[in-house]
Amino acid sequence: MLTIRQRQIDAMMLDKKATAALLIARKLQETGTFFQHYTDMQLQHWVSRQIDYLAALNIHEKNNVQSIIDIIALYGEKFERCADPSWALSIIENLTHHEGIRAILLQRAHKSYLKRFNIV
Repeated sequence: MLTIRQRQIDAMMLDKKATAALLIARKLQETGTFFQHYTDMQLQHWVSRQIDYLAALNIHEKNNVQSIIDIIALYGEKFERCADPSWALSIIENLTHHEGIRAILLQRAHKSYLKRFNIV
């Protein structure tokens, strides 16, 4: 019988996270934002921190992580570039909703936030 130990699982998860961070980092560099000035290693580290933050909030699915990180990239790690970040934090940190619902609500709130300032 094959036995997989916790250390082996942890190693596989680290590799999976590193791959995800690399793919998301590459996409962010292509957006033309200030991330284009980051080195590959700096951006991968930044994305990795965001993945850890989202994992602590029970957000693990690839599409949800990607869409939320895209929005985080616009406003800062804790939405510090917003005058009042409560519109985002109240959604993303609400553990009563499924992660997919939070991702959708955050996207909608982001659009509403932009409309409020006539950015869209």
